[in-house]
Amino acid sequence: MSKDQMNDLILKDICFSYYYKGNKKLIFENFSYNIKKGKFTSIIGPSGTGKTSLLKLISGIIKPEKGKIKFKNENLKNVMQRITLVQQSPSLMPWLNVYNNIKLANLNNKKQNDDNLDKLIREIGLKEYSTYFPHQLSGGLLQRVAIARALHFNPNLLLLDEPFAALDNLSREIISSELISIIKKKSLTVLMVTHSIEEAALLSDEVLVTGLPPISVIKKFTPPKTENNQSWQKLGLRKSLQYKSFNNYLKLIRDTSYLALKKEK
Repeated sequence: MSKDQMNDLILKDICFSYYYKGNKKLIFENFSYNIKKGKFTSIIGPSGTGKTSLLKLISGIIKPEKGKIKFKNENLKNVMQRITLVQQSPSLMPWLNVYNNIKLANLNNKKQNDDNLDKLIREIGLKEYSTYFPHQLSGGLLQRVAIARALHFNPNLLLLDEPFAALDNLSREIISSELISIIKKKSLTVLMVTHSIEEAALLSDEVLVTGLPPISVIKKFTPPKTENNQSWQKLGLRKSLQYKSFNNYLKLIRDTSYLALKKEK
């Protein structure tokens, strides 16, 4: 392993399967891949093929039958406190308000709570909602709370499982861009599963297209440079779509994704 790889998220020879209606379904067979430190990486692939299982393996919710997962050159069990997962459903505590739902993530570090929680709530656009309870919030606000809680946990590795899927297209575009901007300022390693090719292309440093089980990475894509050196994320989707280079980038990802779906049929 090179020095450049030592802080990566490293998956080595991962095997995992589960039983469905009495039949064994193989998801990973000797799967190996490195997720680069400090990068925002998105995974695109056919539905129901095991992308969420990958996030659960990395977060420690489920365990591989074989293989090793390392982060920052340490075994997964030694770095669980540095990893957090935001799922599609926010899973907030209904009896706690916004402030206390977020505070719950880091009760062991009172000083950090006192110093940083108010700032984080302001940054993520929740200041006027800090006393609200989950049932009083829209889907977009609930997801802001879930991501704020994840960031307050102060992780080194953030896993996102379709975090904006429940939102309408306009809210998804606005909220995802705002929240990812905040996440990127933290210099975290981020791995996101999404079914939106536009979202992956706009927000990510790398896009991985996966195929059918047993899962493999069919191809990795990196975004073209913008003409004015801004990120596509800062330009936003509507402005990005005015550029031929971005549309060509979308087409490459889409064509590769469709190829995986055709193989499924």
